[in-house]
Amino acid sequence: MRPIVLDYPYWRPSFEPRHLKKEAIWTIGETAREQICGPSQRPKIPVAHLMARTRKVRVNGIDVDLCWEIDGSLEDEFGQPTLGCTSHDERWPNGAVICLNGKEIGERDDLARSTAAHELGHGVFEVPAWIARCGRRATSTRRPQAAKAGESDAAKMEWSEWRANEFMGALIAPPRLLHRHAHKRAAALGVPMTSRGNGLPIVNGRKASSDAIEVLATELAEIFGVSIAFIQVRMQKYRLISPC
Repeated sequence: MRPIVLDYPYWRPSFEPRHLKKEAIWTIGETAREQICGPSQRPKIPVAHLMARTRKVRVNGIDVDLCWEIDGSLEDEFGQPTLGCTSHDERWPNGAVICLNGKEIGERDDLARSTAAHELGHGVFEVPAWIARCGRRATSTRRPQAAKAGESDAAKMEWSEWRANEFMGALIAPPRLLHRHAHKRAAALGVPMTSRGNGLPIVNGRKASSDAIEVLATELAEIFGVSIAFIQVRMQKYRLISPC
């Protein structure tokens, strides 16, 4: 199976990613989706296919073998349940393990999809640096590596999680694909639209009622296999709704 190949700016020789703007992260997420899904234009990515297709990833020239584990439970360093974790062990120098908390996720397909994509983001942006210095002992995504010098541990954590979330959002619901389906469903539902500077029609936040926007988000959530809140956040981030 051919690997998923991704590239982004990074620091030499550590292979730690440079700080990227959200638009750059969206592009990386969308590039990953194109290789995972191939020519398929179906919005909803099957979770099993996502995991199967990302067992081999090549990031900035570094080959990474990813092992997915979806059973059992997970806890963070404080003993609280956590949905997912990505770890690297020097005994498997070119590999990493991504664990999903099957006990907490249960039968929620949307939660499994978003958690898998989020953890894949950690794998894409953090594991190459771990492999580059694999002489160290096991480490995990809870110790992000891309923060600026002088930042607190809390700031480093926030940066790592934010980056993984932006990758997840663009992988599951990339801007262009979400816009296309939002336009179609808004037209079918009679939700008022307006044009922004580049001429692309978006939801008119001044004329559309909150109920109409929620109905639209509900339909889009079903189409992409995510939560309503997920779609609402992505539409706001992609500016697919004009200011009220």
